[in-house]
Amino acid sequence: TDSFAVPPANTTPAEYFHGTVIKIVDQQSFESDGKRLYAQKLQVRRDGTEETFEITAGSEFQPLNENQLLKVGTPIIVTKQEITPGKFSYVIADVYRLPTLAWLLVGFLGLVMVVARRQGFLSIVGMVLSVLVLSNYVVPQILAGGNPIIITLIGSLIIAVVTVYMSHGWTVHSHLALLSMMVTLLAVSALSWVAVHTAYMVGLGSEEAYFLQFGPTSNINLQGLLLGGIMLGTLGILDDITIAQISVVFQLKSVNSSLGFYELYERALVVGKDHVASLTNTLILAYAAANLPLFLLFTINQAVPAWVTLNSEIIAEEVIRTLVGSMGLVLAVPFATICAVYVVEKFGLAEHELHASHRHAH
Repeated sequence: TDSFAVPPANTTPAEYFHGTVIKIVDQQSFESDGKRLYAQKLQVRRDGTEETFEITAGSEFQPLNENQLLKVGTPIIVTKQEITPGKFSYVIADVYRLPTLAWLLVGFLGLVMVVARRQGFLSIVGMVLSVLVLSNYVVPQILAGGNPIIITLIGSLIIAVVTVYMSHGWTVHSHLALLSMMVTLLAVSALSWVAVHTAYMVGLGSEEAYFLQFGPTSNINLQGLLLGGIMLGTLGILDDITIAQISVVFQLKSVNSSLGFYELYERALVVGKDHVASLTNTLILAYAAANLPLFLLFTINQAVPAWVTLNSEIIAEEVIRTLVGSMGLVLAVPFATICAVYVVEKFGLAEHELHASHRHAH
């Protein structure tokens, strides 16, 4: 049995299975640039069987750092591939992390249902349906060569309808939120289209997008994919901000029915301004956190001027994504607020709508 062998291209597909490190056979260490690096030879048992084999993890050319060292009892994923008749290569594909992800998911779902009860359960159902829309409609249609902008808009509409009505019920709140979300998404799509084209973005701001140019995915419109990603990212926060603003309007009107159109709008907008400030900061920090290693790499590269770094498509893509998404959130606040104020003043639905929302929550 060979470890870490490279199989020829015409071999059978690799088999993946769970394994557990049962013994550290050998561990070598060496220094490189003042850092201690390692290579290990491990004895691994295939879970559920008595089959054992040795695997090499790390080498002088691809060493492990201290955090990557495997210990006895570490669960791993192993690939097994036949390189010649009767001769197999075993390679560690990754550490097995799904159990940790599973208990985190269970904890999240349980917490949502305990705190929000029926409304929390419905929001979870809406979340699941959103994932199904993405995996069964948006992704397959884009892979088939469809226009990512059109597909994402349709997918966003479906997701918005599902999540809004599942989470908040068939109420005027939900109708107004959905209207506000769709108008804002149309504005974001137009703004992002202008920004992407005037900045000469081609959609190659990530390594994943680069690899989509080749093979069966070469027909994908990467520029459209970038635009679709911006819209989906904005959609994820629009539900929160529109429902919050509409609820504020109805609450204010129910507490003080003497508030006129302009006063009601101004008071609700005070809350909206705070919401915009916090959500915009959250959005920027989320993008920065996701790309922190990239920012560090650019910062330490002193040979390239800062303005050239900022001009690169990798950075420009994140800047456009953040700013266009934030502008969409800012636009959603006054639009959702004025729609809610108009409906409350025109039809006097504040008390009735609040009772309907309370019934849905319970």
